[in-house]
Amino acid sequence: MDHIIDAGSLAQADSFALQQTSTMLSNDMSVTKADGTPVATVVTRGGGLSRMLMGAREFDVLDARDDRVLFRLSDPATLGRDVYAMTGPHGEPLAQLRQELSLMRTAVSVRVADGTAYTVTGNLFDHDYQMVAGEVPIARVTAEFRGLMKLLRGRSAYRLDLDPQMPPVVRCAVLGTAVALDLIRAKRSRSS
Repeated sequence: MDHIIDAGSLAQADSFALQQTSTMLSNDMSVTKADGTPVATVVTRGGGLSRMLMGAREFDVLDARDDRVLFRLSDPATLGRDVYAMTGPHGEPLAQLRQELSLMRTAVSVRVADGTAYTVTGNLFDHDYQMVAGEVPIARVTAEFRGLMKLLRGRSAYRLDLDPQMPPVVRCAVLGTAVALDLIRAKRSRSS
């Protein structure tokens, strides 16, 4: 199977700012280049009742140029470990993220449709982590402080820096991973 995917505006830069907007029923975010140019938007999908009962579980990642779907992220209801599916705009498999069993920390592994496998290491809940394929870092996430009021309103911000050689399918999977980690974090804060 051919794993070519159009990453749209995500292919135009290697460093992105993600601004999260969390409410009780959504977990939308904007993705921009370092200079503020819009790249993509993450939009919560699904019915309001299901989102109220189970939280936001389905997302479209839209290209900022033309609002077309670059990929979708879903959080199917599972018992135990979280599993997230990323699919292309027509439902083709893109990647799968799985929360691994670990006593002391949250461990996450990702398998991309092109065969790339990577893990997430670092402090996932403070937006200070990296994604590593084997021994090679492919992406880094660092928190950005954009003001106390935005933070109090559930609008965290962070920077996502990518390996410039990263293929489009992996770029999409890495952004999907960052969004999925926000969802895992939101679930954990709701349950505590």
